[in-house]
Order: sequence, then C-alpha cells, then structure tokens
Amino acid sequence: MAQPTRILFIENNKKSIVLFNDEMRKSGIIHTLRHIASFDLIPETIEEFLPEIVIFDYANIEIQPSDTITILKNLITTIPLIIYSDVLDEEKVVECMRSGAADYVFKQHSARLGSAIENAIDKRRVQEELRLSKERFNTLAKVSTVGIFLASADGLYLYVNERWTDIAGLGYDEAFGEGFLKAIHTHDKKRIRTEWHRCVREQSAFQSEYRIFRESDKKELWVFGQALPELNANGTLAGFVGTITDITDRMNSEIEIDNSRKQLRALTVRLQNIQEEERTHIARELHDDLGQALTGLKMDLVWLTNKFSNADESVQKRMKSMISLADSTIHKVRKFAADLRPGILDDIGLAAAIEWQGKEFSERSGINISFHLAEELQMDEKRSTALFRIFQEALTNVIRHANAKNVSVSLRKDSNTVILMIEDDGRGITDHEIVNPRSVGLLDMKERAASFNGETQLLGEQGVGTTVRVRIPL
Repeated sequence: MAQPTRILFIENNKKSIVLFNDEMRKSGIIHTLRHIASFDLIPETIEEFLPEIVIFDYANIEIQPSDTITILKNLITTIPLIIYSDVLDEEKVVECMRSGAADYVFKQHSARLGSAIENAIDKRRVQEELRLSKERFNTLAKVSTVGIFLASADGLYLYVNERWTDIAGLGYDEAFGEGFLKAIHTHDKKRIRTEWHRCVREQSAFQSEYRIFRESDKKELWVFGQALPELNANGTLAGFVGTITDITDRMNSEIEIDNSRKQLRALTVRLQNIQEEERTHIARELHDDLGQALTGLKMDLVWLTNKFSNADESVQKRMKSMISLADSTIHKVRKFAADLRPGILDDIGLAAAIEWQGKEFSERSGINISFHLAEELQMDEKRSTALFRIFQEALTNVIRHANAKNVSVSLRKDSNTVILMIEDDGRGITDHEIVNPRSVGLLDMKERAASFNGETQLLGEQGVGTTVRVRIPL
C-alpha cells in the first residue's frame, strides 16, 4: 500500500489554506499535510516532519521572491519547492524558477496543483535514483580492479577511473579525446587505432590484447581492452563503456611457457636427430663391418668344406651347419641394420621406404595394406625421416591396439605441403587415448611433425577405425 505523500504548506492566508485543502481533496492524492504560517518554524518542522514537497506563497513574505527561494532551498536542500500564488508576474515567475523552484501554480488555476505535485515528486524520485546510480557507479569505479572508461559516439574518451590512470600512466585530462592513444605501445598503436575506429564506425563491440608503455616508470604492460556500445532509447549510438585489465603477469607466464615449449621441442628434435645419427652409424657398422666380416667367414667356411670334401661325414655335417648359421646371422644383421635405418629411405626415397616397410608389416601381421603413394615427391632427409618414423609408429599402434584387418596408406603433395595419411578399419581410437599423456608414441608422432611447423591429427570412430593425418610444410 502506497504511503501518504508528506506535504509542508507555508501560508498565512486562511482563504488560501481553504482553497489548497479543497484542491488536494479533488486531486485524490493521498497525503499528510503539515501547515505552518511562519518561516521561523521551517527548520524544526522539516527535521520532525520530513516533508517530500514544500508549497508556499512568496507574496505573503516581505522579501524578494528569489531571496525567499534561496533561503528555502538552503533549508530544504533536495526537497521539491512549488510556488502557489495569486500574483501573476512573469518576471517573478522566471526569477523563481531560476532560483530553484520546481513549479509555479497560480491560485486562479488551482486545478493544476495535483499534477504539479505529482510531477515534482516524480522528478525528485528520478533525480534521487540518478544520484544514487551515479554514487554507485563512482564507488564501483573507485574500488574496481580494472580500468574503466566512457567514450562518446565519436569514440572520444569522456571519463576514466583512477585504476585506468594507474594502468595507463596518464592523468585524467591527458586521457580525454584521443589522448588515450598516447599510452599505447608504438608497435600496437596503429592496430588499436584502426580497430577502435572500425568499432566506432560499425557501432560494434571492441576486444583486443595490446601493450601499454607507461612513460612514468618506463614500464611495458599487457592489457586486455574491451568496450560495448550504448544505445539511446531511439536506437542511436550514445557512446561506449569499456574496461582495460592488466594481464601482464598472465602474458609473461604464457611467454615463459611458450619459450619452455620451444626449448623442449628443440631438445626433442636434437635428441631425435642424435638418435637418427646413432641409428645410421650403427646400421652402417652392422652392414659394412659386421656384415662383411660374416660374409668373409661364410666364404672361408665354404672353402673349408670344399677343401675337406673327403672328410668324415660328421665333419661335413658340422661344416654345413656352420655355413647355415653364418647365413642366418648375416640375414639377421641385415634386418637389424634395416630396422635401425632402412637404406632404401636414403637411396630411393620416402615412398619406396614406406612401401617396403608396409609389406614387411603385412607379412609379419597378416593385415592387408594398400598404397597410394606419390613417387615424385622430393624433400630433405630430415622431413623424410620424420614422416617415415611417424608411419612406423602408426603401424606399431595398429598391431598393438587396433584389431584391424585392413590398412590404407596415402602420400601426396598439396600445394607446398606433404600429407601422409594412414587409415585402418579397427576398433577406433578414443578421445581419452588421444589426449592421454602416457601415450608416448602419439606424443612422439605429434612432436616430429610440430618440429617442422606441421601437425598430426588423430581421428577415431568406434567400430569404424582410426585415421592418422600428418601435414608437414616443405
């Protein structure tokens, strides 16, 4: 239920009091009236009654109307004041309104009194809400940990809070207009000016990360700036409200993490290169030294067998066993050398090495494998090695986990990128397996491609199979 409006009526004319009461009854305004006839009673009445509106007739007071209103306004501060008089003097009306009166009602037109009171109270309520809103905004702006700014529809800064000046290192006056651009780092200034002007022109939201150079302490900061357009009731652009947040610590952490990743990747590449060099060296030693030694040993055994062809049968049998053992050992040494570093990869190329390895895989596992290989691909040794090792790891995963019957391998060039794709019809890798940090083989595949600014994608569909897609720029 609405509370009665508290009205203080200052009047010493009895007829005017009667007229006023009559008009209030007609208006239907629920009110509580307090009437006083003397100025002297105003302070204590206001303190005790707490009126929401004051109404008086300056004609019954022996001082100038404007002086009277000034005195009253000093006493009643924010309380609306309505002049209720039978004196029709335009000059005095203007004087009273300029001095702070909310309205001027002629007693001859008392029917307007009710609407004048309602309008004055509504206006005061709106003003009070606006005042409270401004106070809340100022309080929030003062205690905010982010910089706050207001800009006009033209994109010119109109207001910044204290935190904004702390971050940017500019004073209030320096930030206004386009002065805020002075705080932006030289390397980012052109970009931010362009982005800001575009948002102003398109009346769209602004978001960007950029650097600020604080001249006061020569410090470089990273900030995240954002702003939203504010529209008037008719849909036109009123301006922008935005914030800047100091993200220097976050950006420094990201830079440190990125540097650590680069160092780790460089170390991984170095270890992979060392491993490949060691594999190549061992494979060459096995093939050239041990392989040749075993071949010589076999030749000597054959010579001995021919030399002692008339020897005892048991001796002949032992000699043939030794030759067979030498053949088997030579085959194993060659296989070890090929596993460490297939010579075909260096001698003929990646496509031939993939086909050779694929056939070995099919013979060993019984899984069918098909090839779609671009033979004419030309690339450096390191890229060929990385793609071949990724291919080997993919086949190892097929044997260990896929439960597949068929594998398809394709190698092609797309623009300036080589694409290797291995598809199987097995159970399909799960998302958990893809991101599992313990899946060292998958991590190795990804790191090998990433070392050349490439990528390894793994896609799995349950019951359909797994696809490994590798892209490496040439």
